[in-house]
Amino acid sequence: MIDYAAPMMRIETLLKEMHNILLKRNLDGAIEMGTILLAETRVLQNTLLILKEKQDALRQQAPTLQERV
Repeated sequence: MIDYAAPMMRIETLLKEMHNILLKRNLDGAIEMGTILLAETRVLQNTLLILKEKQDALRQQAPTLQERV
């Protein structure tokens, strides 16, 4: 089963870490964290695309109520 919650929680944690890094005025660390955040966001985006594809496939398999009538 594919779940979007894990990538979302990783992104939330990374955002908090980035916030703390920025509070320390560590711009180099924040830039590095931004790169990691971009990668994790890409993982989330791909996860959502897979979920949508599965949802669409299920809808195509099951006929709608109107088609059965």
